[in-house]
Amino acid sequence: MDGIAEMIAAIAQKRNVTINTQTLRKRTEGRSIRGTYQLTETELERSREKILDVEAQQDICRGCNGKECRQTARGMIPVIEVSNGMAYEGVRICRHEQHRRQQERIDRLMKSAKVPAAYSRDTFSDYTVTADNAAAVKAAHWLIGDDRRGLFIEGPRGTGKTKLAAIIANEKAKAGQPVLFSSVPDLLSDIRATFDGGRTAAILQTVREAPCLVLDDLGAERMSEWVSEQLFSIINYRYNECLQTIITTNYTPHELMERMSIRGKDGDMDDLPGQRIMSRIYGMCERVGLYGDDYRTRGMAV
Repeated sequence: MDGIAEMIAAIAQKRNVTINTQTLRKRTEGRSIRGTYQLTETELERSREKILDVEAQQDICRGCNGKECRQTARGMIPVIEVSNGMAYEGVRICRHEQHRRQQERIDRLMKSAKVPAAYSRDTFSDYTVTADNAAAVKAAHWLIGDDRRGLFIEGPRGTGKTKLAAIIANEKAKAGQPVLFSSVPDLLSDIRATFDGGRTAAILQTVREAPCLVLDDLGAERMSEWVSEQLFSIINYRYNECLQTIITTNYTPHELMERMSIRGKDGDMDDLPGQRIMSRIYGMCERVGLYGDDYRTRGMAV
């Protein structure tokens, strides 16, 4: 260490100030401390080997894609933690393990709420872009790199809405982002099925808190007061928490509000529940149309 560095170190020891390791490079058997730690020179010297060992263990994680962990404890990265001016060995969970655990939790609680098998391997290369769906496809691409704003995809049946939503979910999952996919009728059926087992609260919590939620075929469910309450609970929570939500439907927003109307005791239809739900959907989702012929009947004689 040159004379200036020695002077800085001496002053730091007397005043107990922080030394930046990028300024004072400590070397042991050809190895250098790379990180910057809020430590005095004395503590840095005392903890040199400990820090070097931890940094060597961190090197194991370089270039990891999350598919196969190289650490002894899966998903746990050794770190140096500083407390009261002293260095301690610790661990923190890596982002790949965080995503894996989140996805495991969603899969465990919502086994039936996943991308349908017919679309589970689809990517954007499997989607034919036309003049009728180009805007929706562009919005879907944009959504992959965004984790806040949602998407409301409307259009006639058979135009590829579910396929496009499934592709978004697949791409999100491949990027290590937890995602939950379910058709609305199936989701409501799953919630009903948990009544006797007491798991309803856990199911609802998972759906409401999923970082990215795809609700397919909104409006296909048979409306009732109970259905309205469940939908509002999910949509309202996600709206308030700014959680990304993707919705597909065969109906226009106006038609959806009518379908969500509930018949009151006097026989009149109350459209307020639908208005409340659609208001929040408008607030958190970009609206795109997906049009064209029904691909399921394309080529069939009329």
